[in-house]
Amino acid sequence: MYKILSPVTRAEFEKLVRKTKNMDERVRLCAILAYDLGHDASDIAEILHISESSTYDYINDYLKKNKIAHDPKNGAYCKLPLREEIELIKHLSITTYLTANSIRAYVLSEYGVKYTVAGITKWLERNEFVYKKPKHVPSKLDEQKQQDFIDYYNELKQNTDDVNSVIMFMDAVHPEYQSQAVYGWIPKGETKTLPTTNTQFRLHFNGSINLNTMEIFTKEYDTIDAQSVISFFKNLEAKNPYKTIHIICDNGLSNKNKDIQQYLEASRIKIHYLPPYSPNLNAIERLWKIMREHVTYNKYYPNLKEFKDKIHEFFNSTVHEIKGILKSRINDKFEVVRHNQIQIL
Repeated sequence: MYKILSPVTRAEFEKLVRKTKNMDERVRLCAILAYDLGHDASDIAEILHISESSTYDYINDYLKKNKIAHDPKNGAYCKLPLREEIELIKHLSITTYLTANSIRAYVLSEYGVKYTVAGITKWLERNEFVYKKPKHVPSKLDEQKQQDFIDYYNELKQNTDDVNSVIMFMDAVHPEYQSQAVYGWIPKGETKTLPTTNTQFRLHFNGSINLNTMEIFTKEYDTIDAQSVISFFKNLEAKNPYKTIHIICDNGLSNKNKDIQQYLEASRIKIHYLPPYSPNLNAIERLWKIMREHVTYNKYYPNLKEFKDKIHEFFNSTVHEIKGILKSRINDKFEVVRHNQIQIL
């Protein structure tokens, strides 16, 4: 028995073998652990499918240098001094480049340091940069108005009597009878196809959600206008005996007009309008996303009837079957969306 590891070190290495994603590191650790159990180098090499000389190197590297991983390659070594690395991180936090190659060229021009594309990509990953698209936000959003509404909503919720009052989020949704392709995991080198529909058609629903109970109510209309919203309000009042029904919705024309104001004068419904350009503050928007995930994303329906049936099935039955998912994804933990405008070079 060679016993080159203490019990504590061995336990740490065994944990690291299970955790590491680096195959070279895993092989080194397995060789060291096997040697510690008394296996000779030839047996270890045969089991791990490596050369006997590599096995000796791994064991000696650990015994002499406590080395358990391969030396870094390409961009894993930082070629930039610390000051310049910090400067580059700040620059890339402000300016977005479309390719790793353009960043490599910038580093060469600005600092005279040469990286390969693979090397600068590893540098980016090590410094927690990821390759992704910017998020679309309304150009006219107002951060302060968003925060004011969040404060107002939290106060409303705190002062609402659950016995006599209820808070609901309301919005309209217009599912389109058109195939919608979205990202998904597909085998490398394979192209999957999604048929398109020849007919362009939209359905029109108004909906509400009670976050406390996850009770969802939707109704289809020929169009969404003042009269359909009033009809929706009448249905809500018939279904809910509360003295006050607080409705949170956007201030679109169908929700804010003379007919609506006139109806509300004798109604148990009280509307609280969201600030303009703030869909992030309407919790029911997340329900529409879940609906699309279940019904429209990467789905093809050969005729309009099948599409309509699936939409109705989602609202009439699926929402009750996935209540756990709804509770985990739909909530009122609102955050202010802030401008962080992208700059491209």
